[in-house]
Amino acid sequence: MTTIKTNTVVDLAGIQYILGNRAEWTLPVGCDIGPNIAPAVAFSARNLHWTADGLKSVFSTFTQADDVFQSAFTEGGFLIARSDDLVDRTPTLHDSLTRLLNETSSTLMFGTAQEKGLPNGPYFVKGNSLYRAWRLYPDENLAFTLALSPSSEDSEEPRYFTSSSFFRASDSSLTRDGWEPLRAGAYSGLYPVVAVPSRLHHPVSEGKPLSGLRVTVKDNYHLNGVHTTLGSRSFAALYGPQSETSELVKRLLDKGTGSIRMPAASYGLWGLRATHSRFSMTGIMPSVPPFDTLGVLARSPINIRKIIDFGSIPTPDSAPASNPAVFTSSAQRPRKVVVPTDWFPMRNPGQQKMVDDFLDVLETQLGLEVWRVSLEDEWSRSGPRELRSITLQKYLDMSIYWPNYYDGFHTYDRFRDDFQQKFGHPPYVSPFMTRRWGLASNITKEQRDQGLAELNVCYQWVRDSILKPEAEYNFVLLPLGRPGANYRDIVPTAGGEFSESAYDPVDFCTVLGLPQIVIPS
Repeated sequence: MTTIKTNTVVDLAGIQYILGNRAEWTLPVGCDIGPNIAPAVAFSARNLHWTADGLKSVFSTFTQADDVFQSAFTEGGFLIARSDDLVDRTPTLHDSLTRLLNETSSTLMFGTAQEKGLPNGPYFVKGNSLYRAWRLYPDENLAFTLALSPSSEDSEEPRYFTSSSFFRASDSSLTRDGWEPLRAGAYSGLYPVVAVPSRLHHPVSEGKPLSGLRVTVKDNYHLNGVHTTLGSRSFAALYGPQSETSELVKRLLDKGTGSIRMPAASYGLWGLRATHSRFSMTGIMPSVPPFDTLGVLARSPINIRKIIDFGSIPTPDSAPASNPAVFTSSAQRPRKVVVPTDWFPMRNPGQQKMVDDFLDVLETQLGLEVWRVSLEDEWSRSGPRELRSITLQKYLDMSIYWPNYYDGFHTYDRFRDDFQQKFGHPPYVSPFMTRRWGLASNITKEQRDQGLAELNVCYQWVRDSILKPEAEYNFVLLPLGRPGANYRDIVPTAGGEFSESAYDPVDFCTVLGLPQIVIPS
């Protein structure tokens, strides 16, 4: 028998929503509104004053906490009061509340929420079923490759609402681990849309510390039921939807959640490129495995800390790093901030002033010592004795170029072969990647390994002579391009590849496997 699936988009007071793709709860038969759709709000009745002002106060807190909820959910629909400890299932309503219900044409219902019961927040009623409300936002900047929603095939049995309680229809449930493309359009139709769930549906708890945090993932992270594109239609056509979700995404979901440095600098975000091998890379399509790691962009360092704390558990399948990472469960105050005079002062006077002001705060407020040092000079004094006669820039001349290009080409050997075999012609490759792969095809495995060995020597020297984690716990300040946005409709200045040398502030931490945080200014 053919299965018919429907998706319902509604407009409520000028804001558009899509109904969750499964019925979460079933209301009593007497509440069946047929083919119509009505808004609904669930709220806790605990310690509630049953007056108009008491109810308005609850909804006011919802408005402040959640962008999905709006006051229109409280009009012309169902107000579902739930509590585990209502002594009187039908409390006496103040006259002001009765008048409010009449004025807004709203129906007040009472019930009890048991294990995994009905969360606070906005819903829609269709027939006698209750669906979560997901707000639709137009993606006017075309920032997303694909908008997702939980798979309708991966669901629990609906929960039923009786006159006095909610209960589970079945004790067995599936872990939600499937996704599907968001099948919705809205507003003008000029832009694709993304759907966001209500934060009220996902309150933070001890077991779910990341609940309510909205997360986007780069399109090289595998998600069950979704194409991993890598920005390539050929890659998507060859491999189709994935059957597994990356370990890192699973770990974040378990805690409640639903290129890093240059985007952070361009858009005024906090960014963190994590220590190599700190995170499991299982289920993430690699690019250059020795340099691959997790990157996080966020509006605040607090959210970055949340992601790192609950995602950075080293596992046996963590990708090998070019250098061994040092893990510690404790942190200590740094003694010095290292300012390499190789790259400071910056050419932009305004940007350099921000750097100077930042260093002044570190000195006066935190008591840190600013150590201005030439890495070249320090290398000639404390580098490996047999290498001191070679400049650091010369020593690192090809150290990143060889492994970056070699792995960046050969990681996709199977993709090229599989595509040719399946479709009878090579995959489409952009002019940029065509040139890059052409250069990479001339690099040998021996050169690649030599580059990684040179980086390991440099790492050991930086660790022992500059960072000094056992004695001083120093950190290094690095410049990161010019300030301000990089608009994609402005043609960039002509140039070649990124710097071929690891002696470069952008790549310095990357090639050493060290963590790097980007601070917006």
